[in-house]
Amino acid sequence: MKRPGAPRHVLVTGAGSGIGRAVADRLARGGFEVVGTVRDPARAAALTEEARAAGVSLRYRPLRFGAGADLASCAAKLRSVGGPDIVVHNAGVGVFGPIEEVGADLVAEQFAVNLFGPLELTRLLLPALRERRGQVIWIGSLAGRISLPFQAHYSASKAAVAAISDAMRLELAPHGVRVSCVEPGDFATGFTDARTQFRRPGSPYGEAQARCLAEVERQERGAPPPDRVAAAVERLCRATRPAARVPVGQGARTMCLILRLLPDRVREIVVSRHYDL
Repeated sequence: MKRPGAPRHVLVTGAGSGIGRAVADRLARGGFEVVGTVRDPARAAALTEEARAAGVSLRYRPLRFGAGADLASCAAKLRSVGGPDIVVHNAGVGVFGPIEEVGADLVAEQFAVNLFGPLELTRLLLPALRERRGQVIWIGSLAGRISLPFQAHYSASKAAVAAISDAMRLELAPHGVRVSCVEPGDFATGFTDARTQFRRPGSPYGEAQARCLAEVERQERGAPPPDRVAAAVERLCRATRPAARVPVGQGARTMCLILRLLPDRVREIVVSRHYDL
């Protein structure tokens, strides 16, 4: 068991940019001992040096989810240095393209990074998390509550994240492990620029896909930075009874309520008009 008053150790996956970096930085400045993961070893070293120069307790280590990922080794190293008490899963990629044209390899990568890899790492860390009465925080998305055109695989992966979080919360509650899912709306994270865009020349979906992408990019350009998401994660880390799901963003809670109340046909019309389909 961790001694009372000792800093809690936090693992933040996908911490090199956007929401993950904002979360890692805020928690480190708030007194937590934070390890962030990024894909590239050189970037991990550079970010660690940057944090050291700033005087915050934040270290980065390389970790890739997907084919060939050595998650068992990563989990063993984390346990050997006394952590983590809290796992924040932010690592994610996005595939943008028509269901008919996006192949199985891209779909597999989408789920490997957004769900299967983080889930396996969590499974390997659960004995330690049980012992330390720890916490797991998943970064989902409002896209997991409403399937978006040309983002079916991303929406599906985030819906699966929320479902896993809900079930894990029930299973682990008797063992003192708290589980939550944060569901951000639109924030300026650069995620759109990094998204894998699948475009086939002469595709019958080409024009609609281009209009939809333009709207997604417009929304992100006008969105605020992810500070509110980082603040929501910190509140969960400090809460005695953290909420199961936490929608974050302008109008996020209202949108969740509307989605529950709207008939399916009305919802489809609203989404189709919004994305100019």
